[in-house]
Amino acid sequence: MTDQPPPPRLGALELGRFIAASLVVVTHLPALAPALHALALGPLAVQYFFVLSGFVMVAAHHGDPKTWARPLNFWWRRACRIYPLYWLILLPVLLAGWHEIPRGALWHLVSLDPAAYPEIIPAAWTLRYELAFYLMFGLCLTPIIGRYVLGFWVFSVLWLYLPPAIRWCTWLRGWHWMKGGLVVKSLATVNVYLLQSSNHFISAWEVLFFAGLAAGWLFVTLRPSLLAGAAALALGAALCLHSLALSKWGTDYPSELQIPLAALGYALLLYGLVVLEACQLFRCGQWAQRLGAMSYPLYIAHMPLIVLLGWMLPAHTAAPAILAAIYLVGIILTFYVDRPLQRALRGIPRRLGPQ
Repeated sequence: MTDQPPPPRLGALELGRFIAASLVVVTHLPALAPALHALALGPLAVQYFFVLSGFVMVAAHHGDPKTWARPLNFWWRRACRIYPLYWLILLPVLLAGWHEIPRGALWHLVSLDPAAYPEIIPAAWTLRYELAFYLMFGLCLTPIIGRYVLGFWVFSVLWLYLPPAIRWCTWLRGWHWMKGGLVVKSLATVNVYLLQSSNHFISAWEVLFFAGLAAGWLFVTLRPSLLAGAAALALGAALCLHSLALSKWGTDYPSELQIPLAALGYALLLYGLVVLEACQLFRCGQWAQRLGAMSYPLYIAHMPLIVLLGWMLPAHTAAPAILAAIYLVGIILTFYVDRPLQRALRGIPRRLGPQ
C-alpha cells in the first residue's frame, strides 16, 4: 500500500464540518441558554455529516491508482481516522462504568461493527453507519468489480423506496386495484425486514451518502463554472429550507420518505459552496482547516465531557463552563493527540512497503 498525497482541502468543507460539530455540541448542552436554543440543530448536523462524508470520499480518492491495494489503502486511512481517538475516549468511559456494561457487549463497543447496540458514547451510532459506508465504498474502489458493487448497493437502497413509489403511482393514475396487490405486499415485506433488522448497509441513511458521492463526482469530473455553483447553491438552499420545515426546522430527523429531499438539498448546497470557492469567489484560510480538524474530536468527546463536568459544576454555571471546556479539550486532542497520531499511523504502510 502506498499513501498518496492528499488533495488540497477546501476551506468551505472544513468550516462546514466545524459548524456541524458545534451544532451537535450545543444540542447536548444541559440547561441550554435561551439564546442557544435556536442552535440546537443536532439532527441537521448529522445529515450534513453523512452527505459530506460521501463528497469527501470521492474528492479524496478519485485520483488514486486503480490497483488492488486501493481499497486496502482506503480502509487503513479510514481506520486511522476513526478508531484511535474513539478508543482513547472510550477507555475511561469503559473503566468508569465497567460493572454496568452488558455481558458480550465489549466487542461491539470496541469494534463499532455496523449493527445496532446500546451506546455508552452516544455519537458512536453515526460512526457505525460511517464504517458501513467505508466498507462498501472500499469495495467500490476495487478494480473490475467496483462499479458493479456500487450499482448493486445503490439499487438495494433504492429498493426501499419502491413500494411507496408504486403506491404513489397507483393513486396518481387511479389504479386502486393494485394497492393491495401481491407485488406491493411482497416488496413491503422485504423492506420492513431490512428496516427493522437495523441494516447499516442498506438503509435510508445511505441516500445522504449517495447524494454526497454524486456531488463529489460532479465536482472532480466536470469543470465547475461560477454560474453552475451559484445555481446549485440557490436550489440547494431552497430544498434545505423546505426539508427543514418538514422536520421541525432541524431539531428532528426527517422520515425515510423525506430523506431524499434533504439529501438532494444538502448535496446541492455543498456542491455550490465548493464550486464558488474553487472559482475563487471567496477563500477560507488556514484557520478554516484548523477548525475543521477539530470537528471529530469535538464530536466524539463532547458527551463524556458534558456528563463529567455537569456532575462537577453547579447547574447555573454548567452550560458556559462546559462549552468552554469542550473546546479547550478539543484543541488539545486535535493538535497534540489526534493529528500526530494519524500522521504516525498513516505512515506505517509507506515504511513497511518496498524501499
